[in-house]
Amino acid sequence: MIKAVIFDWSGTLSNNLFAFKQVCDRIFTKFGKKPISLEEIREKFETPYMKFWNTYLPELSKEEQDKLYEEAIHEAEEAFLFDGVLEVIQELHRKGVQLFVISSDPYSKLLLEAKEYGISDFFLELIGGVHEKEYALLSLIKKYDLDRSKTIFIGDTCGDIRAGKKAGVTTIGISWGFNVKEKLLAAKPDFIFDDIREIKKLF
Repeated sequence: MIKAVIFDWSGTLSNNLFAFKQVCDRIFTKFGKKPISLEEIREKFETPYMKFWNTYLPELSKEEQDKLYEEAIHEAEEAFLFDGVLEVIQELHRKGVQLFVISSDPYSKLLLEAKEYGISDFFLELIGGVHEKEYALLSLIKKYDLDRSKTIFIGDTCGDIRAGKKAGVTTIGISWGFNVKEKLLAAKPDFIFDDIREIKKLF
């Protein structure tokens, strides 16, 4: 029986791909680079996120990126929940499953969106500003004494899948997020979903 589900946020629960595209446009332009398409973002995006940024902007430091990103994301297009997310979160909560979020997005934006979506109270903890998700996962496992064999990590990037595998939990890749399905399959998640409601099959 699954006891805990840890979600990535951007591209997994929150549909903010277009907001991320606007952030990219702004930062690329600031450094005199031609913005890239949303299709290229989905093909090239990687976590830890500085792998992505330094592919195009090798001179960009993590500290400067974090500052620029947080400024830009609060001015970007408003995001919204993907279809089925609210239904799934509510059902998992009713079943007594422990719910968490680990996100690269700054905590200020993560908390704001979770409250606007009306789902912040369903989570035991929302963790933002994460660069190395493997370590954040291990920290959560230790803090809440989670049974790894009964814990799932759900994300939309190959980096999420690798982090989950390193942390020793079951991994689920989702096909509607930042990385395209073909790329995610190469990371060999334990499961891959085309709809968040497919998680019900595991209960």
